[in-house]
Amino acid sequence: MENKVNFGSKKVDIKEKPKLVSDVFSSVSNKYDLMNDAMSLGLHRLWKEKMYTVSKLQDSEEILDIATGTGDIAIKFLKKRDNIKLTCLDENSEMLQLCKDRLIDSGFIENIKFINSAIEDAQLNKNNYSLATIAFGFRNFSDHSNALKNIFESLAPGGRLVIMEFTTPTNAILKNLFEKYTHLVIPKIGKLLANDYDSYRYLAESIASFFKPLEVSSMLESAGYENVRYEYLPGNIVTIHIGYKC
Repeated sequence: MENKVNFGSKKVDIKEKPKLVSDVFSSVSNKYDLMNDAMSLGLHRLWKEKMYTVSKLQDSEEILDIATGTGDIAIKFLKKRDNIKLTCLDENSEMLQLCKDRLIDSGFIENIKFINSAIEDAQLNKNNYSLATIAFGFRNFSDHSNALKNIFESLAPGGRLVIMEFTTPTNAILKNLFEKYTHLVIPKIGKLLANDYDSYRYLAESIASFFKPLEVSSMLESAGYENVRYEYLPGNIVTIHIGYKC
């Protein structure tokens, strides 16, 4: 089982997972933003605002936004500080194109780079970025250890990694409600709004099979990050992790 990783509720070969995940996001790309609003009841906007606050973005920083998707974090950061340098990375070319289009439509065309690659394989400049961000993409990685090490090497000394990800509540009542919502309701919303039940079933399963917050912290520490911490957002269904390269 050494080369097996989680893909939703299934175990698949680590080499198979990137394509399986990419196929999911190709399927959902054209309705991705609509579904984010519908599934989270709009709360994802508040969560991403909190991520911005935790990131403590400064003027002229060089940022790597990993699993950038349609560019929500990229646009939010650029609207807050338009003098930053930003690299948007995503292994799915369709999602990355949507990100490009949104940035252009929003008037952002300078100091932006795009990399179409999985983070595990990305060729990144060493000791370059002051901040790396991952919003709801970490659980979809194939090799979390190698991904974290690659990000670590790309960070400049003093740089930090901020990860926002779903988690299953520890409270029994909240856990029961959350699991019923993600497993029973979200796929049905996906069927109704995007005509895609299976992709959203995977997204629900990927949350259920994801690591616990303490496990994520341990992975960060093993990859060399220091001053590692995490915090729950209200409702205990989302966590924000942060670690530094000292």
